[in-house]
Amino acid sequence: MPESTCPNLDANNEKCPCEAQDCPRHGVCCECIRAHVADGSLPACARDIGG
Repeated sequence: MPESTCPNLDANNEKCPCEAQDCPRHGVCCECIRAHVADGSLPACARDIGG
């Protein structure tokens, strides 16, 4: 989903802990998670769960 069509983009951007502000997937959670899973890594939001 292109970021311009994400209905939650503004809310996601407010809560997103990712420091890569220039990432084209920043705030587009479904695309971010998809990209991290394909890469074998966790997005910042998942890494922060344990505290």
